Amino acid sequence: MKKILFAFTFMIAVCSFGQNNVEISIQQDARLFLVGDQKGNDPLTINFLSKIEVPVYSLKKSYFSTYISVEYADLVGKNFKRYALGAGYVVKSIYRKIGAGAYVDFGKIYRDKEGFSSISLSGELNYKINNRWKLICTQQLTHRKDLKVLYNSKNEYIISGFIGFKYSL
Repeated sequence: MKKILFAFTFMIAVCSFGQNNVEISIQQDARLFLVGDQKGNDPLTINFLSKIEVPVYSLKKSYFSTYISVEYADLVGKNFKRYALGAGYVVKSIYRKIGAGAYVDFGKIYRDKEGFSSISLSGELNYKINNRWKLICTQQLTHRKDLKVLYNSKNEYIISGFIGFKYSL
């Protein structure tokens, strides 16, 4: 809990001293929310992904950004927490109000008291509702060494689909 509190405090500090166009997002894993999985997690299982994204280099119709993220899942057995730092390339508009982004990050997964290094690749589509709000869909491929070590899983890579909102400060 202390790590989560530290991460959110750090996120607030970044926003307070950040530049224009800092974006905060909150997303939920769609599959876990709607249907659950075959591992005992029922529908409505919480799996939130939150990011604070800061543009670092702007181009005419796109920009490079950096971000910190926190993911928390209330899973059967051991809860899942992942903290990460990443970078991305975002195209503001690929068609009218639809934008897209590609991201890579490095993080740490915590299950119970054990920690595992992790890398993630993700792609995002967003729909601009107004100047501040966007509806976002993210597809994420994450290296999950925790599954092999804790559950003897043969698959160390998981694909997740998130749906949520992004807010521009």
